[in-house]
This record gives sequence, structure tokens and C-alpha cells, in this order.
Amino acid sequence: MSLSPESEPASRQVASAIRGEINSGELAPGAKIPSVRKLAERFDVAVMTAQSAVEILRSEGLIYTSPGRGSFVRSGAPAQEPEGSAEFVEITKHLSALQATVKDLADRVAQLEHAADRRSP
Repeated sequence: MSLSPESEPASRQVASAIRGEINSGELAPGAKIPSVRKLAERFDVAVMTAQSAVEILRSEGLIYTSPGRGSFVRSGAPAQEPEGSAEFVEITKHLSALQATVKDLADRVAQLEHAADRRSP
């Protein structure tokens, strides 16, 4: 699928396309959405752009992510565009990305601590 180069950012266009699939029922509640890599291939965008699209959908409450399993359509997902200013949506997107990064770092620290504990006499 090709994106429009002169309209909104690619990440929002990808999020909009997936949102449309959720709203139409093509992606039903509980359905797994394609991986970030698959989304990047499908929409011919960078992996980080696809990741941003997933973050947008997560911040809107349309999907949830289960570590190691993937992202899934949330049951009872709102069927309309999010309300609020573009600035609010942008801030929410960045906050979600920061939360995901902090969780990833916390998981890495826990793994390192566990490995250090096993090596200590």
C-alpha cells in the first residue's frame, strides 16, 4: 500500500490505515496485528515509522502489546478518531514511546541483575 507523500506524517497514515481495519471489523477484537517489520514492509516505511504507528494506536486505546507475543486489538476499542488537539495526540504518542523504552530498559536491567546474581559466589 502506498502512502500519500504530501499529507500527514507516514506514521499517522499507517496508524489510520490500521485504525480503519479495526473500525471496519477486518481486525476484530483480540486479533493480532502484524508485526512492526511486517507493517514496515506492507506500507513501505521504516521500521521506526511502523513502530510509531503502533504507539499511536496504543495511545488511543485501540491495541495493547503483550511482550513476546505481539500487539492485539483491544476488546471494546473505541470506534472513532481520538478527541483532542493534534498537540495532545503528539504528546501522548511520545509519552507512550517513552514508557515503552523505560519498560524495555527495566527488563534489561533485571536480566543483567539476574545474570550477575548467578555469577556471584
